[in-house]
Amino acid sequence: MKKVLIIDDASMYREFMQTQLAGYGFDVTTAINGLDGVSKIRSFMPDVIIMDYMLSRKSSIDVLKDKMRDPNAKDKPVIMCSGSVDRQKILEVAPYGVRKFLNKPIKIDALLSALSELLGVDIRVDETPCLLDAHLNDQILFIEIARGFNNEKISLLQYKIAELLKLYKVQYPRILILMTDIQMRPEDKPKLDRLLEEVEKFVDSLRQVRILTLDDEIKNYIKYHMDYKDIEIAPSLEKAVSGLLGIKGMESMTSEQDGVQEVLLSSKDDQRRNEAFQLNFQDEGRNISEGLKSRNLKVAVVDDDFIVHKIIGKASEKTSWSMTYYSNGADFTSDLAGKTFDLLLLDLMMPGMDGFQVMGFLKSHSIQIPTIILSALTKKESVLKAKELGVSSYMIKPLKPEGVLEKVIDVLANQYAE
Repeated sequence: MKKVLIIDDASMYREFMQTQLAGYGFDVTTAINGLDGVSKIRSFMPDVIIMDYMLSRKSSIDVLKDKMRDPNAKDKPVIMCSGSVDRQKILEVAPYGVRKFLNKPIKIDALLSALSELLGVDIRVDETPCLLDAHLNDQILFIEIARGFNNEKISLLQYKIAELLKLYKVQYPRILILMTDIQMRPEDKPKLDRLLEEVEKFVDSLRQVRILTLDDEIKNYIKYHMDYKDIEIAPSLEKAVSGLLGIKGMESMTSEQDGVQEVLLSSKDDQRRNEAFQLNFQDEGRNISEGLKSRNLKVAVVDDDFIVHKIIGKASEKTSWSMTYYSNGADFTSDLAGKTFDLLLLDLMMPGMDGFQVMGFLKSHSIQIPTIILSALTKKESVLKAKELGVSSYMIKPLKPEGVLEKVIDVLANQYAE
């Protein structure tokens, strides 16, 4: 059995790493700081050391120097982890046996790949395609899962939730699980059980949990499962949120307090820079992004602001997408008789036929186009109305080219990911 030493000041991170790696058959011990790490290197004699770049009591460089002076440990490989990786850091630690330098938040498959390479062991991971995210507004923890159920990502979920609750100082969350783009297979039932078991750890009662799904298999499994009878399946986002918050809570969920993008489950809060746990796999986002950029996708932009056209043109200039611009909704809807689109970027407030009317037209004619709203409207009522009409996501003006490109990739990833 290969021995792994984890040196990190963060207790939650140590706990996760120890639990996860032990599950793959490693003998794992942990050290709470640099000084403890030096002691454990001598007493535990690990086959590999995973350590944070920022350590207390003794710096990581000093730990590495002590390791090099120990004839029994000097040749043991080290995996260094840091919130930022730059050339200076890599050069600084290279002479001391650091074989891999990984970014935090750590992607678990990147770590397992490094361990497999350094120790010459075969580590089998669940490769089921899965998009899993968790984020929190002031009152609700949103868990969004799409494409499939993946054991590795579900194992991470409890630590991600605990981290978010600590970060935002929330003791008693209400939880909304979105499974709107997933179909459950018979072999997924144990994975769904694990997902709900992780969620249940953070609530007093499953009555504080709602599930939004279109899949009949998931609905029936939850409905007739004795352990999950208290979980309500919500028919819409609005009913799910109102069921968790009540009417007064819904009225308080304005964009000024919580942010429109949090309501639509696409928040990218600045505080995420401090998070230690990453639910995505290595290169997952990059591979999807590059694949989408190279596809000949047809994108319609419907906005009466010429500046918006320029910004979106800038965002898409390094892609292979075919862009068509409209200054009003009427021209766009009339063009649909002879054209199809893979994505629609739509303004809400336009003269003549506005964005709500465009969405109504698409819905009444059973035309399904992934839609991103571009608007300065930030009221909760506008957001929920757009969501009920089928909008995929929502961006608040003013726009930035990099933000537009990132949002388009996010929305299209499920449909076009290879």
